[in-house]
Amino acid sequence: MGDKGKQIPVFDLGAAPYIPVQQLQGRLRAAVIAGSIPGVLLLLEHEPVITLGAGAGEDDLRTAASECDLLSGAGIPVVRSERGGQATLHAPGQLVSYPIVPVPGHDLRAYVHGLEEILVVLMRDLGVTAYRREGRPGLYIDGAKIASVGLRCRRWVASHGTSLNVGIDLSLFDRIVSCGEPGLEQTSLEARTGRRLAMRDIKQMYVDAAVKVFGWELLPLRAACYDNVQQLLGIQGVPVAPTDSIMEKRERAAQGIAAEHCERAGTPGPGAMERA
Repeated sequence: MGDKGKQIPVFDLGAAPYIPVQQLQGRLRAAVIAGSIPGVLLLLEHEPVITLGAGAGEDDLRTAASECDLLSGAGIPVVRSERGGQATLHAPGQLVSYPIVPVPGHDLRAYVHGLEEILVVLMRDLGVTAYRREGRPGLYIDGAKIASVGLRCRRWVASHGTSLNVGIDLSLFDRIVSCGEPGLEQTSLEARTGRRLAMRDIKQMYVDAAVKVFGWELLPLRAACYDNVQQLLGIQGVPVAPTDSIMEKRERAAQGIAAEHCERAGTPGPGAMERA
């Protein structure tokens, strides 16, 4: 399943704001489409933010707020995301992983399953068992959600990825209707294990698990600032691939077929997709 012989850089972005990293993903996705790089993996924690996917509205906020406003007394920005789905929340203590890579075999359903499997392997190594729910991408423990998955896919190159609750303040989730499910609770690794976990260790465990699941040849984890990633990759100024080419129209048609199959199987289809 892995892309043998092509080394994929891995960057630890520390704590980073959402919108600039989303914009960075768009530029990296274009670079992968253009063939300038084989892919890249970003691991980070986001500064506190509530993101609204394409299917989200203000009804997904439990506290009255308008898009891009601050929730009263919380100081948490509410922003639009290019992914699909409803509302989700990011904050320190949550591992966010963004593999910007070609979708293996153009099989989105298998790719989403693989992203979940990375976290299944990671948690199993910590003695935590998580499971999937039919039609609801992500991972759960005793009915509570511990990990989310959401993608943006263009010309069979995926971006965005997964979030795993490690030691996040779970009370923050009270401000939203998580993933469009009013009764859904969230949990975390620290809540389940009863011990403090170092995020740097969890990031390395993610890298090790990703190699096992996808066979990617990942370079050693490297600390970087989000606004320096393109320079480190040597791809500043890479043009965005044309969007109206015959090839892309064919790919969109093929993705539409894949989306139908994914939906039947309970997995989001391509384009913007997430069930947060």
